[in-house]
Amino acid sequence: MENKFIPLECEDDVICFEKDTFKVSKLRELVIREIVNKWRREICTYKTKIKNDFVGSLFGRISTGDESIPFTEIQLNAVKDCQVLKSDGKGWQQGKLEIRIFIYPNSHKANNVCLEFYPDEPINIGLTLGNGKSNHRDTENTEK
Repeated sequence: MENKFIPLECEDDVICFEKDTFKVSKLRELVIREIVNKWRREICTYKTKIKNDFVGSLFGRISTGDESIPFTEIQLNAVKDCQVLKSDGKGWQQGKLEIRIFIYPNSHKANNVCLEFYPDEPINIGLTLGNGKSNHRDTENTEK
């Protein structure tokens, strides 16, 4: 994926996968809930002795013999084909959604989900000037 992406920060934007459609706010909520539930389920399944069962407690600290290394952040990434309907009214755009999940095992900081949309079509970054004219130059029609 190229570096040009659209951060999906508006909670009312819509993401459509092959079989499901979600508002950004609902997708964030579902992703965090599913990660937390799966992690806790695995902890219970394997009957691991853990003092704190919130997400990340398994890897909050890694022992390397006599030393212990605390981790402040665990990150999970996924990329999925999708369509996005932004609330700005420009219609559906096809592309890829990058989902980045941040888990903070040694902190009271809330876990976080970042959604970044990489459209298949290039992003138009031309700005309109105060006079209504675009700041793009048309070099083919310029005469000297």
